[in-house]
Amino acid sequence: MIKILETESSLGWGGQENRTARLINHLDPTRFRVYVATPKDSELYKRRQEIRAEFFPVEMRKSYSLKAIWQLYKIIKKERIDIVSTHSGKDAWLGVIAARLAGVKAIRTRHLQTPISSPLSYNLHDKVVCVSDFVKEDLAKRGVQKGRLCTIHTGVDVSKYAPHREGILRRELGLREEEILVGIVAVLRGAKGHKLLLEAFAKLSSSTARLVIIGDGPQRENIALIVEQLNLQERVVMLGHREDVAKIMPDLDIFVLPSSMEALGTAILEASACGVAVLGSNVGGIPECVRENGQLFEAGDSDSLVKNLQALINDTSKRKERGAKGRVLVEEEFSVEAMVRKTEGLYLAVEREQ
Repeated sequence: MIKILETESSLGWGGQENRTARLINHLDPTRFRVYVATPKDSELYKRRQEIRAEFFPVEMRKSYSLKAIWQLYKIIKKERIDIVSTHSGKDAWLGVIAARLAGVKAIRTRHLQTPISSPLSYNLHDKVVCVSDFVKEDLAKRGVQKGRLCTIHTGVDVSKYAPHREGILRRELGLREEEILVGIVAVLRGAKGHKLLLEAFAKLSSSTARLVIIGDGPQRENIALIVEQLNLQERVVMLGHREDVAKIMPDLDIFVLPSSMEALGTAILEASACGVAVLGSNVGGIPECVRENGQLFEAGDSDSLVKNLQALINDTSKRKERGAKGRVLVEEEFSVEAMVRKTEGLYLAVEREQ
């Protein structure tokens, strides 16, 4: 039995925390036992009943907290942890120092595309898991030793995200059969490109298209203001955060992710698993998950987005074809099973090196 201690200093709940929870819940329980150290006020801790792990509340306000390092060290020793798995900036330092003091291995997962301030904490880990090849190449350029880097794409639960259109969202919005539903599921942050999508949507010649914005975040008021300024109130609906994304995603005809930076683009994969045609900006790891399932457009270029979006709106057969190919792509390369299989293999390899 290999014992893993996951550390997470982030208080929020997004793709990063979602991936960690998904991985934990799908690991083989006969071979791996998982413990999680995270602040008591984190979303991860609040959702601990949904995650197959033993939780320890550890405050991680600073990356050099001696108290946190001591707490993690005691957990490692008491539970006989084999591998410490870190995720965010603060817990990466705390976790790897505790691991080194306890004489156990440490693995870090890099979930983001944003530039790193220093490669030092990464090079202290035995392995660094990257969610895309783009992230791996970027870290290598910034001084992280290539021998420590590997790619394990984020996996989608294809049993949860599936092309079974129940019509829940379309009924909720009162859509007519001929109306095309375009959607984005993302935290409302500037880097996700909602402003660009709204500008493009305002330029469309089609009057049968509706746009639904799913998600919440710091840019909510600004995005709502842009909707008004572009006179899109009748064509755009902001739904806020939804817990039923997997059920309503198949109702979309087209999914768009116009990010200016993106480590991978998990929402694109979730849409593809639901049989939805996708459009993504040509940045970061997005090209790794947009192939025959959709089309890339130039980041920041609303005219490029309009052109590709209009083409899909006008072509029903192309939307269906790309949606079907997206489902196959996710099943073959981006399933949660593939992510878990590769991660378990990494754990076993690292353990054998001890």
